[in-house]
Amino acid sequence: MLASLWSNRMFYRRPDYQPTAYDDDWEDIPASGSIAKWLGGVVAPIALITYGVTCFSTRHGMLPGRNGPLDLFGADAIADGLAIVSLGLFLHCHYFWGNIFHLATWAVLGKIVSLIGLIGGLVYLMIHVGVLGR
Repeated sequence: MLASLWSNRMFYRRPDYQPTAYDDDWEDIPASGSIAKWLGGVVAPIALITYGVTCFSTRHGMLPGRNGPLDLFGADAIADGLAIVSLGLFLHCHYFWGNIFHLATWAVLGKIVSLIGLIGGLVYLMIHVGVLGR
C-alpha cells in the first residue's frame, strides 16, 4: 500500500510536475462549480458542525480506532468537538467563501482561524488521551 501511495505522488512530487487547475491544495482558489461549492461548502460542514455541537452539548464524543471507537467524556469531548467544528468551518471557508470573488479575502482569514482551533483541539487530544492516557 505504501508503494502505491508513493507512486501516486502523495508523498513525493516530481520536480517537473506542474499543478493543474484540478489540483486542490487547500491553499489557493478551490475547485469551482456548484457541486464543490454546495457539497463541500455547505453540506459537509453542516454535518461536521452538527456533530461538534453535539459533542459540546452532551460532553460525549467518539474517536475512531482500530479496535472500535474510543469514547470521550468531559473536556476530551469538548476538544473533539472543537476540532470537528473547526474542520467544518475550514471546509466552509475554503469551498463556499473561496468560490465567491469578493469574499475570498475573508475565506483566507476564516481558514487561518479555523486551523488554529483545529490544531488546538487535536494537540489537546493527543496530549491528554494519547500521551497521558486520560
